[in-house]
Amino acid sequence: MTNIEEQLDNLASPDDRQKHRRGLAILKQIGGENFGGPVSQLARFSEDLARFTIQYAYSDVLSRDGLDLRTRQIVTAATLLAHGSAQSQLSFHLNGLLNAGGTAEDIVDLLFISAGLIGFPTAINAVPIVRDILVGRVETNNATEAQSQPVVPQISSDRLAILDRIAPDFLKWREQVVDQEIFCSVRLEPKLAHLASAAMLAARGKVGTSFDAHIVSALAAGATHSEIVEMVIQLSVYSGFPAALNAAGRARDIFAASERPQSNTRKRVDIVKDDDERFTRGAATLAATSGGSGAGVVDSFRDVAPGLGRLIVAHCYGDVFCRAALHPKGRELSAISALAAQGTIAAEKPLSVHIDAALNLGADPEEIIETLFNIIPYAGYPLIEKALLIAHQRISLFNEKRAADSAS
Repeated sequence: MTNIEEQLDNLASPDDRQKHRRGLAILKQIGGENFGGPVSQLARFSEDLARFTIQYAYSDVLSRDGLDLRTRQIVTAATLLAHGSAQSQLSFHLNGLLNAGGTAEDIVDLLFISAGLIGFPTAINAVPIVRDILVGRVETNNATEAQSQPVVPQISSDRLAILDRIAPDFLKWREQVVDQEIFCSVRLEPKLAHLASAAMLAARGKVGTSFDAHIVSALAAGATHSEIVEMVIQLSVYSGFPAALNAAGRARDIFAASERPQSNTRKRVDIVKDDDERFTRGAATLAATSGGSGAGVVDSFRDVAPGLGRLIVAHCYGDVFCRAALHPKGRELSAISALAAQGTIAAEKPLSVHIDAALNLGADPEEIIETLFNIIPYAGYPLIEKALLIAHQRISLFNEKRAADSAS
């Protein structure tokens, strides 16, 4: 045994020794050379918590036979991506995915799925983590062929009819962006893509019809009831028992249902993937609101997920942010509200970007502060306190730049 192995082995009581060592073996397989570092540091704070981590997370759950270790790491990484504020754990388990037989393409696929299901800030925030992991380990462009058919779940006909009536553009974007530009780029086996999607949604607390549809689609792609159960059990480790229990209730109802949603109810729309017109329009909107460059956004993702940068410009700025129904300043204030309410680390940089954009578009600092005040009842004081400090920093920098420009 190494010193760390011996230290961690000594955490176990004689009665728990076998279970403890089973957990250590899985931890070592996932963690690689630095397998014991995080738990060893944890033991300095609480030996009991370190012992629980090994014996519950790694022995009781991750060592179970119901899912292979690569699948388990895909589910874990999906859950941690959805968390939005677990960057060190995400880094450990993305490395663990590679150690468990996963590929760089698996990791990039998870970024794309998170962009479609959880939002672009989650994926954007994870890119530097992925970049650090992949440097020197594996090339990202030796991929197998992407899925020829979308792996996203279908939408029921009654919901489709309502959405088509009130927001037809939403259906168009869902078809073009989520189905075609995101999920058709995914190389994960459909079963794994749906398990990862369900885990993301459950971890974010979005256990509703979208979660149901991914469970149904996972079953249709060959997942067994026991594999769904294992995914839900694993949620208890990385997202807590409330998320796992809520997901279990929804999955149980799906198992018990006698009929499944039909797979041919999705409306098909005419789309042009990777549309140059959308990208050009998005680049112009980006320049007008944030002063950024479309090419610069694309280049910043090129080494990890080149399609993601282009999609941000084409969809976020070329499809959504350019629309005329909202004044550009109002659109930025609404983005500030949404990002502040998320309160995750992943949302902090986009929050700064949209505060800058609001100021560039003529928003008064008081309007930004009032926007944040307005969501105190919905998000709580701690999250808005953090957002106010970010706003103060961006407003101060904006005023300093404006003063410097006036002086020159």
